[in-house]
Amino acid sequence: MKKRRFSICDTPYPKLSSFIFFLLIYGFSQNLYAQTWQEKNEDENYTARHQFGFTQVGDKFIMFGGRESPTVLDVYDYNTNTWSNGGAAPVEFNHFQAVTYEGLIWVMGAFKTNEPTPEQSTDYIYMYNPSSEEWIQGIEIPNDRKRGAAGVAMYNNKFYIVGGNVNGHNGGYVAYFDEFDPATGTYTQLTDAPNPRDHFQVVVYNDKLYALSGRLSGGPDGLFKPQVPEVDVYDFTSSTWTTLPAASNITHPRAGAAVVLFQDEIFVIGGETTFGSTTGNNGQRDIVEAFDPVTETWTTKASLNYRRHGIQAIVSGDGIHIAGGSEGGNSMKKMEYYNIDNPTGSPNINSIFTPDETTKLFLYGENQGTANIQITMSNTTGTTGTYIDNVTISGANYTLDANYDNRLVGANQNMIIEVTLNDTTQETSSGVVVVTYNNNYTHTIYLEGTLDPSLTIEDNESFTDLMVFPNPTNSHFSLNKAATELTLFDISGKLIKKFEGEFQANHRFDISNISQSIYFLKVRNKNHKTQTLKIIKF
Repeated sequence: MKKRRFSICDTPYPKLSSFIFFLLIYGFSQNLYAQTWQEKNEDENYTARHQFGFTQVGDKFIMFGGRESPTVLDVYDYNTNTWSNGGAAPVEFNHFQAVTYEGLIWVMGAFKTNEPTPEQSTDYIYMYNPSSEEWIQGIEIPNDRKRGAAGVAMYNNKFYIVGGNVNGHNGGYVAYFDEFDPATGTYTQLTDAPNPRDHFQVVVYNDKLYALSGRLSGGPDGLFKPQVPEVDVYDFTSSTWTTLPAASNITHPRAGAAVVLFQDEIFVIGGETTFGSTTGNNGQRDIVEAFDPVTETWTTKASLNYRRHGIQAIVSGDGIHIAGGSEGGNSMKKMEYYNIDNPTGSPNINSIFTPDETTKLFLYGENQGTANIQITMSNTTGTTGTYIDNVTISGANYTLDANYDNRLVGANQNMIIEVTLNDTTQETSSGVVVVTYNNNYTHTIYLEGTLDPSLTIEDNESFTDLMVFPNPTNSHFSLNKAATELTLFDISGKLIKKFEGEFQANHRFDISNISQSIYFLKVRNKNHKTQTLKIIKF
């Protein structure tokens, strides 16, 4: 019997079958389409550049620095597909990996000049606030750790700076590894990476930092080589470096590539090999490879539409976006995206930084010796961090309990400034605290202390018959004497709680709802005698 070929039309419901077939083909084609690079039909009203920073803050993409017009800052609004200008950069940043943190863009491990004779490294860490369009100069980088073309990444609210070049493109490649804590302004030298490299970027995945791609610029083999094939991994849990086996080396070593973490793989995008190489176009590459940190293997992905190097990519929504770069002699714009073009982000809002009070009124006792005052600086209602340049104090006998300079106060966080008055014998004590922040702004807090004899702590012998117990306590206390009024002050003299009535000895007073601290308890009896004791709440 002759076999008959099956056709969709042979089904009882040919129209339905055709529709299902269409959906299958459409879904398959869409999946293939998604795993390729698509050129974006964008408004190209921005600077063509390479060796620049490209990062997302809130619901905007920010591009700045590079070889071309480096002080011009371009802002891309992906919701309206339009570009505009932001605040001009203070120096010619180039060859760096921009990082977004606390609503600010951070620059470190960069060059500050574009003259290749050689390029000079940046002296300071810089921040850019896109909401206020203002640049902030942070701490000076130690002289022996300044370099450009380094990789930078965040882990547990700290920056990690890897490799780079201390001599522009003239053979000064290094394996340096440093940590910068923005909360304290502390810059710490760590153990060098196994391999020096520059012109590369780093990512963090599952408590590990990955340094891959890059080259040794200006060494014995010239400006563009050798490229570095090894993958170096820093384990934050053990604080150790390892180099993966040669089988895990990058398949196509190159420098100036964009490196991002996308869907649990580390993508190395574009880059350059050797000038005038057989790859054509002066060694610029359109290659895209992905490294799987679990299997430690490489996979080739769809190539870019344009060969380019000196780039940085943005992962947003379900896709990767890239723009700019050099094709070997000429810089370009030509934004393209991988997978799906659906960037996501919430508006970045400038925070409001204020003190709890502009004048601190407090009382102290003559024999108290010292008085402690707290100033709470709040950074609220926004999404940006605030940089503290310095905190200074003036006024006889006032001191700051700590150094508060060069600190970042995160969005919706507070900074407590502790002040001590070291002489409590004066009738009045005036002081001034000045907080300078974001380079250009100040808050002034006035301190006005007044001597209150009723808060004076008498000699212990005079009060051996009055006791508070238990002391310390976490919820209640009692007295061994009757009392009619008890007033609780904190160490700055601020009234915290008051009890009034005919209280017999051993009455239980509830202080469970007050904070843990040291307090002064002023006790008055029916004969109007007063005594002041210390009580500790834990």
